[in-house]
Amino acid sequence: MARILIVEDEAHIAQGLRYNLVTEGHEVFVVVDGEAADQLIRGGDRPDLIVLDVMLPGLSGIDLCRGWRAMGVRTPILMLTARGFDREKVLGLQVGADDYVTKPFNLEELLARISSLLRRQDWHREAPAESLGIVRIGQCDVDFARGEVLRGDEQVRLTSLELRLLRHLVAAKGRIVGRDALMEAVWGFPSGGATRTIDNFVLRLRRLVEPDPARPVHLLSIRGQGLRLDVDPERPRGR
Repeated sequence: MARILIVEDEAHIAQGLRYNLVTEGHEVFVVVDGEAADQLIRGGDRPDLIVLDVMLPGLSGIDLCRGWRAMGVRTPILMLTARGFDREKVLGLQVGADDYVTKPFNLEELLARISSLLRRQDWHREAPAESLGIVRIGQCDVDFARGEVLRGDEQVRLTSLELRLLRHLVAAKGRIVGRDALMEAVWGFPSGGATRTIDNFVLRLRRLVEPDPARPVHLLSIRGQGLRLDVDPERPRGR
C-alpha cells in the first residue's frame, strides 16, 4: 500500500482515479488547487507518489514541481498534461517530473505507470546507492548517497529517476547502454516511442555535469546505439 496525493481540479478525473487506486489498496487523498497542495508538502507531508495536473487554480503544476524539487522533495511525480501541449511535457520533465500522461488518458496505462513509479521508488530505497559513494564526472561530483550533484559550492538535488539513470550509466563503466534497456531498467517500460523522455532527462543532466551542454564530452548520445557516460573528456565524442 502506498500513500498517493492527487492534485487535480477536475472532480470526475480525481474521484475516478482515486476510486481505482483505493481499489488497488492504496491510501489516496485529493486536493483541488495548487496552493493547498503546496501547503501540504511544505508542511512536511511526504506521500509515496504525487499525481499532479499541470493546469491548476492558483499555482500551476510546473510551479509546484519546480518549487518542491528546489526544496529537496524527491517524491516521484507523475504529471497530467493536455494532449498536444508538448512544451508542457518537456518543461515538466525539465523541472523534475518523473513521468507524464496526456489527457484524455487510458486508465490502465496511467495505473501501470503509477505502479511502475512506486516499484522504482521501492528499488531506489533498497538499492545500495551508497556503495557508489561519490563519482567524479568532469568538474562535478555525483553523491549517490545524498542524491546530489556538487558543482563547486552549488548543490543540486536529483530526482529518483535522474539518480537511477546516472547509476545505470556509471555501472556500465564507459560502455554504451541501449535506449530500450535504459527505458525498461529506469522507467519500467519498453522504449517504443518514448525516446523523447530519455532525451529530456539527458538534457537536464547535461546542464548539471557538462562544461558546455551543447557540446557534451561526458554524457554522450551514440547515434543508433544508445548512451555512454564518459568521465574521461579525452575519449571521442558522440553526437
